[in-house]
Amino acid sequence: MSATAATEVVSPAPSEAEELAKVLSFIEAHEVRHGTSPEPDFFLAGAGEHDRVELTEQLHAILKQVVQALSRGQSISILTRDQEVSTQQAAEILGLSRPTVVRLIDEGELRAHVPGAVRRKLRLADVLACREELRARRNRFITESSAEYDDADSDKAAADVAALLNEARRRR
Repeated sequence: MSATAATEVVSPAPSEAEELAKVLSFIEAHEVRHGTSPEPDFFLAGAGEHDRVELTEQLHAILKQVVQALSRGQSISILTRDQEVSTQQAAEILGLSRPTVVRLIDEGELRAHVPGAVRRKLRLADVLACREELRARRNRFITESSAEYDDADSDKAAADVAALLNEARRRR
């Protein structure tokens, strides 16, 4: 399996040049006054009075680059890629050993690919989905086990435990 990638090209619309210039001016003026690190200063606003969300520093930097390129009349390309992790990183996320992760790959329970000569890579999304599946399996096992225990006759279980203790004492 290979990592998926999608590219979208966005070209500036000549009719929006003035609006792009306003956005770029705002960003530059704000940076002059407050520095380049956007504390909780940048928000994306919607139509409603309370429709807004704070932009992360990374998203702010990306939007700034987009606006700068578009205001210069340049087209931009947006490339999306799945984040990949190594088998060791997957093992740490899953709480398993690396050989167990390799066994899961070999058994087809976890998808991986080899982008180079030897090292396997896994999509982070696949590893996280596997982690949730493992948790669900554990929860089902615990639920089923506790249901079986609840069904057991508690007097009989206590007698069985007592008999096992007596036998262990005799064997000493």
